[in-house]
Amino acid sequence: MILLVISVVFYIMYLGTFSFYLMIFMISMPVILFALDLYMSRKLKVSFRQKSLKCPASSVIHPELIIENPTIFPISNLEITLEYNGAVETGKNLTKINTPVLPMETQSLKMNVASLHIGIVDFRIKKCRIFDLLRLFHFKLRSKSFKQGQREMSVFVFPQYSHLDNAVSDYSNFGVETDEYSPDKKGDDPSQIFDIHEYIEGDKPNRIHWKLTAKQDKVMVKDYSLMMTYAVRIFLNLNISRSQDYDIIVESALSVSMLLVERGIAHTLEWLDPKAKKLKSYNIKNEQEHLDCVDRLIIARTYIDENNEIASFTDESDFLVCGHLIVVSKPLSNQSISKITESGFASKYTIALVQNETDTGEQTDSKISDNADIIYLHKDRITAAFSDIIL
Repeated sequence: MILLVISVVFYIMYLGTFSFYLMIFMISMPVILFALDLYMSRKLKVSFRQKSLKCPASSVIHPELIIENPTIFPISNLEITLEYNGAVETGKNLTKINTPVLPMETQSLKMNVASLHIGIVDFRIKKCRIFDLLRLFHFKLRSKSFKQGQREMSVFVFPQYSHLDNAVSDYSNFGVETDEYSPDKKGDDPSQIFDIHEYIEGDKPNRIHWKLTAKQDKVMVKDYSLMMTYAVRIFLNLNISRSQDYDIIVESALSVSMLLVERGIAHTLEWLDPKAKKLKSYNIKNEQEHLDCVDRLIIARTYIDENNEIASFTDESDFLVCGHLIVVSKPLSNQSISKITESGFASKYTIALVQNETDTGEQTDSKISDNADIIYLHKDRITAAFSDIIL
């Protein structure tokens, strides 16, 4: 506007061809810039290249934006506003990216984002604005400028497991009977034959397969199957508000689950669904089922319920008796701990509590009772916390 006034004054004071063309140029420039910005705002397209990404925690991820300019005109400044939020965060975070756009080009814009916490991080292109060279005008891109389904993307940040090498108890007499049998372990369930082999010293006479023995003219013995009982239950308390607590809870529970998978122990991983007010339970007996459960856990949302710091186990019809109940949680009151250990839902209890960083007091692992242990979890010291526990 100042340049426009100066050009008019210059023309009045110095009549001539140069001053006239200068005034026309200065008057027409805003009109041209306005028209170009309006035109470009209808042609430009912005989108995410990927709909989702997966990465381990504490790594750098690279969400990629694609900017398509099919016109012959460059853009001096495109402002892209992104909003994002993590698994534990309740509000939206905003960040702005400014970049020039070349004519007749499809540009790739990679971002560097540090994945500090476990969980799902949702990104969304909130708005885009085009500015002219002189920043006289700006126009927002219309909703049609964003490709359908490519305005949002999610980043799944997975935990890095802690190595556990604990002894594991035999809970074959506990848990819920199912119609599933171990594919690689024999047991004592006569309803299903696991294998048949030639008699060797030590085989029980009552397991001789008499019909097959008579047919093959040598003593053949039956091995019975092992029924999967899911005797170990791991409960994650997602009633939390701190990302640090969430990271430790998820990493600890999944590390225990992976150890049980490696030892061939069927178990259950569960947490409360705050919307349905019911437990989400997933039976795990192999690595693939463990990975499938991890995918579901990562997209599960945390919640805050100040009136009930942990999901209550009061409905005995919904919570089945097991051999070992492992609860991984934020710090709990003595009342809540007693409520768990006196519930009668397991023969053994392990309460693993995240210790706040501000708590400088020395807390050692302690035994609540003959069948209940309490341990305290710290970031990067999960292995040490579980070291003396027999799972």
